[in-house]
Amino acid sequence: MNRKDKFWQQGKMDASRHLEKLDALCGISRTLSAGAGRQDALCRVLSVLDKVFGLKRGTITLLSPDGKEVRIEAVHNLSQEKSRTITYRIGEGVTGQVIQTGKAAIIARISREPLFLNRFERWNVTKQELSFICVPISIGYEVIGTISVDLPFDENKPLDEEVRVLDIVANMIAGDMRARREAAIARKELTVENLRLRNELENCIERTVEPNTDGAMNSHHLPPTLQTSDSSDTVLNGSFKNRVSSFERDLIVDALKRCSGNLTATARDLKTTPRIIRHRVKELGIDYRRYTSKRG
Repeated sequence: MNRKDKFWQQGKMDASRHLEKLDALCGISRTLSAGAGRQDALCRVLSVLDKVFGLKRGTITLLSPDGKEVRIEAVHNLSQEKSRTITYRIGEGVTGQVIQTGKAAIIARISREPLFLNRFERWNVTKQELSFICVPISIGYEVIGTISVDLPFDENKPLDEEVRVLDIVANMIAGDMRARREAAIARKELTVENLRLRNELENCIERTVEPNTDGAMNSHHLPPTLQTSDSSDTVLNGSFKNRVSSFERDLIVDALKRCSGNLTATARDLKTTPRIIRHRVKELGIDYRRYTSKRG
């Protein structure tokens, strides 16, 4: 094979390898967006980094909810049992420094880096000199964790490409974490709002139900969705949950009419948030535009 053929063959192999890495990054993105459990998804990510990119013994850490320590969330080809006992303080070791500064750390030779704490005792496992890369996982300006890997030390090989790969993956993880955080907040807000509406419903019933002359209770002042068929001339079907949803719809529609279809003003009128109102309007199939004031 002449030099030209070798050059062409090498270029073909490089292009194939490049496509393989792009496919792997797309696979990581799909893994994170698939809705699997957080820890399981992160472990799969580290497995791909090892298999396709040769980035060994990956570790993902996350800041604790109180922000006082860094905990290991996922590891690959390292002791799961040991990972549960290892934590870092902010600023402690390479990982703690990355959390504190928000800047990536590239350690060419870990045996010469005093900040490298070696809590997984990598030298006892690999019996060779290693390089170590750790990059931050950030949501905006907030550092929430790190992703780190190691690979055999090679003084002739720069680590720029590996750092770029980790930075891309860290951004993917950050996006997944942001989505999970927002979903959790939304679920909490909806739970609180559901409780508030139920309490409002109970209070409304207490205010509008009046005793008749016989001492019994009637409900002619209730919304039609909650009245009996005798008092409202309607025949209602469905569960209590459906009737509560119908009553909630009436409350929102009345507020939309008062606020000329403005969702922000409607949220303020009902003492809730615009996000909740937008969600409930969509869930209940309310066309808020029909209540918007026409101009001209």
